[in-house]
Amino acid sequence: MKLKEKYLSTHFLLNFKAIKEDRVIKNFISFLASLTMSDNIDEVLKKYCDFVESLNSTSEKNLSEYLKNLVLISRKNIDDENQIRNEIDILKELSKIEYCDIKDELKRKYSQFDALIEKLPEYICGKAQIELEDTKVQKVYIDKLFEYNRAFIFDNDLEIKPVEINENLRFSDLKGYENHKKILYDNTKALLDGIKVNNILLYGDAGCGKSSSVRALLNEFNDIRIVQIFKKNLINLDKLYEKLKDVPLKFIIFADDISFDDEDNTFSTMKAVLEGSLIQCPSNAVIYATTNRRHLVRESFQSRMGDEIHLKDTMNEINSLSERFGITILFEKPTNEEFLDIVIKLARDNNIDLSEKHLIEKAQRLALIKGTRSPRIAKQLIDNLLAHVAI
Repeated sequence: MKLKEKYLSTHFLLNFKAIKEDRVIKNFISFLASLTMSDNIDEVLKKYCDFVESLNSTSEKNLSEYLKNLVLISRKNIDDENQIRNEIDILKELSKIEYCDIKDELKRKYSQFDALIEKLPEYICGKAQIELEDTKVQKVYIDKLFEYNRAFIFDNDLEIKPVEINENLRFSDLKGYENHKKILYDNTKALLDGIKVNNILLYGDAGCGKSSSVRALLNEFNDIRIVQIFKKNLINLDKLYEKLKDVPLKFIIFADDISFDDEDNTFSTMKAVLEGSLIQCPSNAVIYATTNRRHLVRESFQSRMGDEIHLKDTMNEINSLSERFGITILFEKPTNEEFLDIVIKLARDNNIDLSEKHLIEKAQRLALIKGTRSPRIAKQLIDNLLAHVAI
């Protein structure tokens, strides 16, 4: 197939439509469109360099291997095997486009720029084979999905989908709360060691590092995977259990910033699935949930002093969900002394050239403006100082 036909055939990628949205492949197809459908060399060369830069930023750095891996981790409807086969052929042809093919086409179209085209940045294109059989094996999908990714969301389609994590956050970056981090570390290590562990509820004041501490576990342990589930999908927690139970890896199911109204149906469902349902959290997974509410439920004086005859039963119901977490960790806002210690340690880590006296003055002023003290406020101060923003 000629390059123009290869580009035009990408419109037929229906089962593999998600692949066309991948940054590298999207840039590659966009470049092919410019190369074959346009006469603007400035646009063509810019899009080519965008593609090469995006490919080189991946761990694979090989177009053929990269495309093959995308096929392996893509969900496909294989009811129409002929259509799948046609699309596989299209992807095979894309994976065979080499640097020399691109250079030859550029020289053919823009012969007056031969010397410039000779300096074109090169990209790698191996000989990886994309086979139809790969699309039929669910185990291959699962293995590759979790081999090439470590962070995921359980989305509205009840599918586990990878997300890109760009932060290198570690516990050493989170100042203070040493005992809190140790509990999280020890519990996660025990899970990886095959020991039965408790689910953990992290609750307390905003900005004190609850979510950050959970996210940092990805960099503390290379073998852990995190799947984030949003509140509206907690009613499908049992379905996530089913998807994870046979995978030979360890997972943190991360429910971030959750709370419930006292009439929220999700509350009862989650309580049952956490403990009491026939379907239990698999042994290769643990739930870490964060919230600003001790009992996860919005309480009012009405709920505590309402007109129910059996008020004690009502209060037991409110407390019952949080009590199903085997470990609870309280993140309280730091004292003034602890807050200033966090600021000073962060400043040292970031080589802030400011005396301790002036640093403390700025920290106290920002805390006064914000009306609170927290590690988040301390981090905001350091970011402002690094950016030379006057505060």
